[in-house]
Amino acid sequence: MVSLPDELLADLDAEAARRGLTRSGLLRDLAQASLRRRAELRARRAAAIMRDAAPHGGDVAEVLKRHRPR
Repeated sequence: MVSLPDELLADLDAEAARRGLTRSGLLRDLAQASLRRRAELRARRAAAIMRDAAPHGGDVAEVLKRHRPR
């Protein structure tokens, strides 16, 4: 069970009616949209972090070869 203030329920009911949905349907759609936006934001943040990252291992092999005793 979820408790919400009467004013918020009235707003939800009005929006549900405007969209031709039940209150539950509206809440489901809003929750899904919110979670989808959160996942998209996290993906964009991860991509931004990885944008400047070197490929796995970088140039470690070349550095080791240059410094390997002959």
